[in-house]
Amino acid sequence: MKSSIEIRKSSIVELDTDAIVNAANEDLAAGGGVSGAVFRAAGHERMRRACDAVGPCETGKAVVTPGFALKAGIVIHAVGPVWIDGAHGEPEKLKSAYRNALELARNHNCRSVGFPLISSGAYGYPVKQAWADAVSACLEHLRTHKGDALRIVFAIPNEVVRRAGKEAVRRAGAGALMPAQKEDWKTLPMPGKTASFPLVRPFGGDEADALRRGHVPGAMEDKWFWYMEGSTLFAHRSWTGYCIYKIDFGKDGRHTVTVNRDPEQYGCTDIKEDRETLNKLLDRWAEPSYDPCEEWLSETYDSLKKAGKG
Repeated sequence: MKSSIEIRKSSIVELDTDAIVNAANEDLAAGGGVSGAVFRAAGHERMRRACDAVGPCETGKAVVTPGFALKAGIVIHAVGPVWIDGAHGEPEKLKSAYRNALELARNHNCRSVGFPLISSGAYGYPVKQAWADAVSACLEHLRTHKGDALRIVFAIPNEVVRRAGKEAVRRAGAGALMPAQKEDWKTLPMPGKTASFPLVRPFGGDEADALRRGHVPGAMEDKWFWYMEGSTLFAHRSWTGYCIYKIDFGKDGRHTVTVNRDPEQYGCTDIKEDRETLNKLLDRWAEPSYDPCEEWLSETYDSLKKAGKG
């Protein structure tokens, strides 16, 4: 497993990461927004007592409490700055809050940690700048601890803010760390007409990582968009959004493939041919150095076949 940065359209309290980060105030008191949601989901009284035992906490610092009723085992309470004008040390204080939270996650052996966009709510930090500082701090941590494998998940309910975050990651040159997600491209569900077949092949660690990263096409062309949800890979044609393959991965190298059989969406009706085509695609997609600009002949052949020209 390699490190990754994911920006998910979700509430922070819904994450199943090892730890989640609360956008806390210095008193570690329940407030509105993220903090109020964390207290409610964890159990207000238990979280209040735990925070009283470790608080207060200075701006730029972070402390840990149990997660109680949350899916996450621990909560890291990180205190970001109130935005004044950007000239009162806000960027360094915000990055310090992220750095301290990430170090605490590492010290508690967390393989995954969930963040809100700290200080961007009631504290008034401009969203674009908040993302730039958050991404900078996360990348600094990942570079410092290259031997670790950490999944960083930002839980962002607002779609506009989420897309701003994805753009910030790309601007920072870290797009390769960001797995593809369903909402990154046009998608249509698998139709009612399907077929299924077993697929037997192992995937090494680097190959599995490459598949988990998925792929978002650079342009609206007839290529592939694929993404993972849990242990299931969904492969869509990028131009139409049709879901052509759904692969449920098994731990023993035995997988189940569901394939589109709507003749208006996908013309192939031969399982043997589908197995061969899919294996060739997986050979290419599972390469850690997969280059979307060099998408190969079998993809072109598949699109021609669907159009009835192959």
